[in-house]
Amino acid sequence: EITGKPFTANLPREDSSRYPDAIQCGLVMEREHLRERIDARVDRMWSAGFVSEVDSLIEAGILEGSTAQRALGYSQIIAMRAGTMSEDEAKEETKRSSRQYARRQETWFSRDARIQWVAPHQPRLETILEKINS
Repeated sequence: EITGKPFTANLPREDSSRYPDAIQCGLVMEREHLRERIDARVDRMWSAGFVSEVDSLIEAGILEGSTAQRALGYSQIIAMRAGTMSEDEAKEETKRSSRQYARRQETWFSRDARIQWVAPHQPRLETILEKINS
């Protein structure tokens, strides 16, 4: 834990909203489609120069702090530069870690009764407007 608090300490409570009339909507997606999107995003990050970005941050002293070394993608590239994994392994590990993180987010947000879930195949605006008006 980066925060030093257990996961459950930050779970949303029914009475915790500062904006009680706010309507929260979340997008729910089939796991395989989400996996494909995550993998494609990591591929785009790599193509857009993510490794070079992390290299620049390493030169600027990112290794002196502990938080960045644990961030998705950064930790894998740092390990790659340390020689403990290949670039292909770093990329695949970033994808795997990102998918795990998405599952944790799904678990986290699924416990929040305030969220109205919308499937991507539904007409989103109409569905959200129905939930707002009900």
